[in-house]
Amino acid sequence: MSTAPEHEVLPSDGLLTPQDVAVYRQFLEVSPDADEAAERLGIPPARLAESVGRLTDRGLLSPDGPYRHEALSPGLAALALTASAHVRVHELMRRIDSTRRELGPLGALYEGHRRRELEGTGTELLTDGAAVRRRFAELSAQVRRSVLTVHPTLGSPETLRAARELDRDLLARGVRYRTVLPHTARRQREALHHMTLLDGLGAQVRTAAVVPGRLILLDEETAVVPAGAGGAAVLRDPTVVAFLTVIFDHIWEHAEPVGASGPGSAAGHVFEDVEAAVLRHLARGRSDDFIARKLGISTRTMRRYLAGLCEKLGVETRFQLGVAAERLGLLGDPREQDRDA
Repeated sequence: MSTAPEHEVLPSDGLLTPQDVAVYRQFLEVSPDADEAAERLGIPPARLAESVGRLTDRGLLSPDGPYRHEALSPGLAALALTASAHVRVHELMRRIDSTRRELGPLGALYEGHRRRELEGTGTELLTDGAAVRRRFAELSAQVRRSVLTVHPTLGSPETLRAARELDRDLLARGVRYRTVLPHTARRQREALHHMTLLDGLGAQVRTAAVVPGRLILLDEETAVVPAGAGGAAVLRDPTVVAFLTVIFDHIWEHAEPVGASGPGSAAGHVFEDVEAAVLRHLARGRSDDFIARKLGISTRTMRRYLAGLCEKLGVETRFQLGVAAERLGLLGDPREQDRDA
């Protein structure tokens, strides 16, 4: 139970205004007299009184006789205002640590039980999104060494925020975290924000022109892959997990880092990769919808890429674009086309 005084609460009437700052400076540097302050600042006494009230609430001013005020240290005022908040934060952290210590040993017991239930199958099927999210949160809590993920698309802002809470916990525990997203995520505001936050938390983030499918590897012992509409399969067969790890390593080696200079630092190069992938798909006669799905973008965005390519190569139709791309050697090795299939 907190012992902090009840009156130690943060002010709730918004930030200090420029007028409040000017009033504080007047009392600090010129004169403690309220009438003189109002006159010098050219504001009515009633407005001065409003600023004095806000400054006094924050402990920045103290009455010093009739119509006089003494300016106080902002540092001491901040300490006084946040003392109870610090006590509450300390208490919450203590409870978090206590809960983890209390429940942590049960995690191994629970996972052992689940493994015995699934013994002989090596596969756990989750049939809907709620079950996937719940099971992934359980598995994440047991991760000790590494998380490897590949995401061809990103979810809604709400989904990303929920995922970041799990990611933040993993990284705080010293888990090595590597993830690959599509190049096109660099042009999506929420995805860009997500990548920047992950990078700042210590994750390694890369993007690739083509991301073939969703893959999550936990401690290189457990894999989570899509299964059916909104479902997933949890795989533990060592041979399968080792093979999926090789696939991740291949995708990772061909992806572009998102480094400290920001997710857009390699923009020119990565979007040339996207355009090259569009051309390879067009050469195989793929539809706009198919290409958009493969690249993890909307059909509308894909058509903007198409229009940009036509403008770059000075053509007007898809047929002319294909001819020009082949003539300029932009379609690359046929084996590259197979990679995008």
